[in-house]
Amino acid sequence: MTEMVNEQNEKDVYVRAYTAMVLSRTFDKKIVTAQRQGRIGFYTPSIGQEATQVGFSMALDQKDIIFQYYRDVALMIHRGVPIEVILDQIMGNEEDESKGRQMPSHYTAKKYNFMSVQSPVATNLPLAVGAAYALRYQKKDTVVVATFGDGSTSTPDFHAAMNLAAVFNLPVVFLCENNGWAISLPTDKQTKVEISEKAAAYGMKGIKVDGNNFIETYRAAMDAVERARTGKGPTLIDAISFRMGAHSTSDDPSKYRSESVEEGSEKDPITVAEDQLKSLGYLNDSLIAKIKEESVKIVNDKFDIQEKIPPPEPKTMFDDVYAEKNWIIKEEEDDIL
Repeated sequence: MTEMVNEQNEKDVYVRAYTAMVLSRTFDKKIVTAQRQGRIGFYTPSIGQEATQVGFSMALDQKDIIFQYYRDVALMIHRGVPIEVILDQIMGNEEDESKGRQMPSHYTAKKYNFMSVQSPVATNLPLAVGAAYALRYQKKDTVVVATFGDGSTSTPDFHAAMNLAAVFNLPVVFLCENNGWAISLPTDKQTKVEISEKAAAYGMKGIKVDGNNFIETYRAAMDAVERARTGKGPTLIDAISFRMGAHSTSDDPSKYRSESVEEGSEKDPITVAEDQLKSLGYLNDSLIAKIKEESVKIVNDKFDIQEKIPPPEPKTMFDDVYAEKNWIIKEEEDDIL
């Protein structure tokens, strides 16, 4: 009986993970199309990184805190952030938590423990380490996660964060979503060693995983999160994936790369997940078609609703500058409004 219950639990967990991956892929396609139609200004797709993000998310508790980067839509969806919250930020409408003050793809979702995305790469890493230090001081068993691309590992902030986290044995997991490119610069022009090997220089564990395989990523993340939560220190995970599209909607990858990974190919992480779950008996063609059809309806319906929400009122620009408005803010507010 126990085995039957566990098998059912695993099926539910894995099918939910697959559904989040499909929903993220559908979302990406919709937003890229909308950008080309002039309906939004900018977007950073996560196509090809769904398995890395969802596999990692599966290992986390809701109380854990994420200092994410701008390509983590699948991670947000799997952790329960509503599609409309993500759309509000991209559209910068009056329901956007940051009140339209950030670039699109610079998400924040405080209720779900997602901190605000920083524009300069890797600046979220020292913030994550600082938060981990504070949480340990408060004797909480919360794990802090920092996600970033391979280009971030070439920055001083990466090295400072890794060193500090290791020296103080902090409960941090560093997740490098290694898609092979830092905009137009390939990984082999950024580093002479595997990114996972850099962990040894700081005295922490480094793990290299197939980021296109959500089950493999999940198992590696479970190990890293357990280490952090039980006081065994930080871990660096190097999840190897493919950037299946452009760096952003402002990028033309045909100018600097010739190879590509096509949707539906054997390297597509969603194809990999379908093959895995079919072999386990958890998915079949009928259920796959149903999940994809429902994802399209969800994304289209949410987009149509959120697109009608107006931008924030101009007067909101004076809110939240300080806890209480000082005379300078009040004077500027009076002059403009």
